[in-house]
Amino acid sequence: MDDNNNLRGTVVENVAGSRFEMAFPGGHAFASFRRDGDRLIVTHVEVPSAFNGRGLGSLLVRGVFEMARASRRRVVPACPFAADWARRHPDFSDVLAR
Repeated sequence: MDDNNNLRGTVVENVAGSRFEMAFPGGHAFASFRRDGDRLIVTHVEVPSAFNGRGLGSLLVRGVFEMARASRRRVVPACPFAADWARRHPDFSDVLAR
């Protein structure tokens, strides 16, 4: 059984809370950011420890990059998890802030 299919959530932007959020059965993950013009500086990604290793952090960060691309914003992956994800996904290099 693929746990990720059962746990997938939709990433939404909580502008007032300065974070992207993803709810899924049994939990909630988020990526905190701050704005600098059209840049989103991702400062922290958090998934509940009971769900670590299931790919949810990657799904969340992918959602952040997809939303940034769709809205013509750029991402600065300031937290190690987001930076590592960006290095492993060169197909999103156009979204990275220069």
